[in-house]
Amino acid sequence: MRDAVLGELIYDGGWAKTEPLKMWGREQNIKIVVSAYENEKPNEEQQAGYTRLKTQLDEISETSLKELKKYMREIEEDIKVYCEISSLPEDIYELISIDKILLLEGGSFAVLCKAKWDSHGIAVLCKGDKTEVGPQDIIWMYE
Repeated sequence: MRDAVLGELIYDGGWAKTEPLKMWGREQNIKIVVSAYENEKPNEEQQAGYTRLKTQLDEISETSLKELKKYMREIEEDIKVYCEISSLPEDIYELISIDKILLLEGGSFAVLCKAKWDSHGIAVLCKGDKTEVGPQDIIWMYE
């Protein structure tokens, strides 16, 4: 399917594509997924969320990294025990990797990450000018 804002999308549990983005200091190919059924198209809010992601990527990357590091400091003792490390590394990519960015129906989006200390992963939810970090189920609690 071709969306006017998101471009060419393939259905894979949601409409998806992969594109290079620079997040948290590293250029990488990141899967972008639109939360929608196969018979639905991305809505205007999802298109606006994608546009915001693309046009404000540097600011979003900086703010979300700051909030992610803050969250990791809050649960630092748990991370150290689970990962068997003595301190949190400077490079967060030693403990997490970006799995995908999920565009939610209301226009928010979440950076879903695999985390070495959490088998379910963590999420960085960007909702308007607020950024929340926590277990992946936060995206459904705040959306």
